[in-house]
Amino acid sequence: MAIEMESLKSRISHYCTKYQDQIEAVVSKIHSNPELSEEEIMACDIQCQLLEQWEFIVERKFKGLDTAFKATSGDGHPNVCIMSEYDALPGIGHGCGHNLISGVALGTGIVLKQLLEENNIPGRITVMGTPAEEKRGCKIDLIKAGALEDVDIVMMAHPSDAATSQSTVAAGIMQFLVKFQGQSSHAAIAPEKGLNALDAVRLLFSGVDAWRQQLPETSRIHGVILNGGEAPNIIPEYSLSDFYLRSFDIDNLLSMKKRFLSIAKGAALMTDTKADVKEIANSYKPGKPNDVLNQNFIRLAEELNMGPEWAEPSRGSSDFGDVTYEVPAMQAYFNITDKAKDVVIHSKEFTQCAAVQFAYKQMKKTSRILAEIGYIYFTSEEFRNEVQEGFPFAK
Repeated sequence: MAIEMESLKSRISHYCTKYQDQIEAVVSKIHSNPELSEEEIMACDIQCQLLEQWEFIVERKFKGLDTAFKATSGDGHPNVCIMSEYDALPGIGHGCGHNLISGVALGTGIVLKQLLEENNIPGRITVMGTPAEEKRGCKIDLIKAGALEDVDIVMMAHPSDAATSQSTVAAGIMQFLVKFQGQSSHAAIAPEKGLNALDAVRLLFSGVDAWRQQLPETSRIHGVILNGGEAPNIIPEYSLSDFYLRSFDIDNLLSMKKRFLSIAKGAALMTDTKADVKEIANSYKPGKPNDVLNQNFIRLAEELNMGPEWAEPSRGSSDFGDVTYEVPAMQAYFNITDKAKDVVIHSKEFTQCAAVQFAYKQMKKTSRILAEIGYIYFTSEEFRNEVQEGFPFAK
């Protein structure tokens, strides 16, 4: 039997407070010991230990990924999944605040577990650990392995340097490594015997720059040169560059890929070098959030005085975008920078913000919101139908 709304909010607040110290300890330890993508051994283990302590059934190395996990309580359907991220950034640690994402997932998971058990409500709560969002998007590996086949909805919440906001339309992304192979020679004595791989990559960048004028406003392309030669007196025989292509539209992203490959081929032809273009696995699809879940997140964030604002589509990219094609899903955002308007995400300053009491309070409030949305989903068939109707990729 469903709980009356005021009683529900009281119970959620009670459980969030009851488990907050344990959750903060995990979040703080993950922050103090940052681990890069696919190296999150401690972060994965410490979450699994706490979930096991809470009597979740925990599956480590989920779907063959060393630092992924699945923790479940209950059985059958509905199956509400809360995703956790916990990888850090090179050089700056948790400058994306993924330690707090794990905190929201843990908090939401234990609250829903307790609510289902104390009220004899059927269904299953799943906390899913998803590694390597910053590097190669292991959510895509998990999807391919069938991790979401018996999941009904997915929710997650990400720290932000902007106002607390709903899940936004996000850009899809493809990554390419471009190698040019030429021929080295002495740059002064015998330049005519060389084939300049640096010239090839420079022409690639020039071609991309000329192309930008014809790109839609919502598209982006950016790259860096990783290797452009060894010394000024040696014609560079090898060059390596790394490019990201982004777009809100999957068809346009595929069109961009075709054009980019043509530019790389043209640069090789102009310099008589050989081009090798490698597409990095797990390109991210443009995210398509669920409006019903979004509306409820904003409504509840307003109730908790989090100052939410409806955000514009984001040109950033995440492997969570692929989740939105599988089931109704929401990746909401919660502010952790408070009044520090000059702090931006993916910075050392943001790393510091991800381990202070304001961030922990925002994390706790966000867990309360996701828990309430999850509870309503468990107990209201009408709400479940509304959420499903807002899913554009129903199978």
